[in-house]
Amino acid sequence: MSRQGPATLFLTGALFVLSYALGTPGYDVPWLPFVCLAPFLALAVSARSARHAAFRGWIAGTAANVPLYYWIAYTIAVQGKLGWAPGILAAFLVSAYVGAYFSVAAAAARHLEGRFGERGLWLFPLVWTAVEVARSHLFSGFPWMLLGYTLAGSATLRQAADLAGVHGLSFLLALSGVSVYLAGRRLCDRAPVKAAIPLIPGIAVILFLVLYGRSGSANPAGFGARVPEVKVAIAQGGIDQSLKWDPGNQLATLAIYGELTRTARDEGAQLVVWPETAAPFFYGWEAGLSRRLEAIAVSGGIPILFGAPWYDPGGGGKFYNSVFHMDARGIVLGRYDKRHLVPFGEYVPLRPVLFFLNKLTAGAADFSSGTSPALFRFNGQPVAASICYEALFPPLFREGVLEGGTWLVNVTNDAWFGDTVAPHQHLAMARMRCVEFRRPMVRAANTGISAVIDADGGIATSLGLFRRGVLVAGIRPGTGETVYAKTGEIFGISCSILAFLAFIFPLRGSHGIRMDGRENIGA
Repeated sequence: MSRQGPATLFLTGALFVLSYALGTPGYDVPWLPFVCLAPFLALAVSARSARHAAFRGWIAGTAANVPLYYWIAYTIAVQGKLGWAPGILAAFLVSAYVGAYFSVAAAAARHLEGRFGERGLWLFPLVWTAVEVARSHLFSGFPWMLLGYTLAGSATLRQAADLAGVHGLSFLLALSGVSVYLAGRRLCDRAPVKAAIPLIPGIAVILFLVLYGRSGSANPAGFGARVPEVKVAIAQGGIDQSLKWDPGNQLATLAIYGELTRTARDEGAQLVVWPETAAPFFYGWEAGLSRRLEAIAVSGGIPILFGAPWYDPGGGGKFYNSVFHMDARGIVLGRYDKRHLVPFGEYVPLRPVLFFLNKLTAGAADFSSGTSPALFRFNGQPVAASICYEALFPPLFREGVLEGGTWLVNVTNDAWFGDTVAPHQHLAMARMRCVEFRRPMVRAANTGISAVIDADGGIATSLGLFRRGVLVAGIRPGTGETVYAKTGEIFGISCSILAFLAFIFPLRGSHGIRMDGRENIGA
């Protein structure tokens, strides 16, 4: 492809930034995810070298991610009370970090095209998936808003996530992007008839997603048809983050949740779920407040799942972000300790080096990670619990499902995000977990967005941001295992291996002659 002039380069970059960002949850412009990688490939392939493509990819990737992560500035400046300068810097640094993965993808695209010609770009979906897999695991993992999540809002298109997870959807969207780019390239070369050929894979992707999403194979009804329905309530307290940990507000907070719990009972709920750290004290250690909480369950005559911090004096004394299962007698039947913590939010990584930094959550000490999944039992059915940020990590949910979990609970405190795009993104990622494992989810958020999510990712009922109230809905626990539940991350790992091999082994033609660029080299 010919080199681009400055104006064309700027317009191509702007087209990528807008199409990539505006297709994500919270902006939700439809169909952009299928074409957004086409201008990205144009930027990469027209670079004079792989190194130059890497630089372009980093600039474009950073710019495209700023609209996705600007909320970090609000979290640090307002909720963390550290000021706007550190907040803006943090939002930029996170965007730049994620942009580094785009840089790798751009360099790989330029290398593939330079080595194998345009046919090499058909390997790009492997590279994109491998890069997203790396982002999901390196440095504890930051898989916030992978490309596949852009389909979370479509009742039809998201259903294929039960085959290979969100990475499978990312692969298909990357394939569509390659298809659109190559078709556009031929149109620019004034070959409109030939442009139809590379469009075939892109059209096939859309047809597959539509047909699968509307077929019986994607219908979750069979996953829980014989399991009795459970009527569950969510209590959304709407407690402002600035008041949440104020000692003078603790009794008022419990009074609010007590009233909401009684309302849920009166509406026929069998179980009430409170959000993450809805009880803003160390349950079991602060005796007076703990007894008041237990009295809510007893007086209401209803079991409660509630979030609260927990202190374990054993092992040197550790702090945990936990969710408890309390029965109608006020007796705790189980506890789950959050396993995947938020860096700098709940702990400071590399503490000996970054000793001068403090985490954003209340208290000076870091939280510790839990060690195992927890299955609470309700009405004879196992319930798999998770907390906040863990909604981004499918393997955590897979463990609970494989151990017998028939429905999911996710408690969260999205008050940190304010009225930004982040609560909508967080909800979208939680919805994808339901599709991947065909399990309904009860998602309780302190200030919203709380929701009861069906096994197909649809929202049965929800309560918006900064509202106080109760949601009551019937859920049908799921049984059986999806393809993704059985195979886990095999698809993403396979893509990573194949992408690696594409750079190790040369491509050879029918005569055993190595292909390098667009021409045969050899005899």
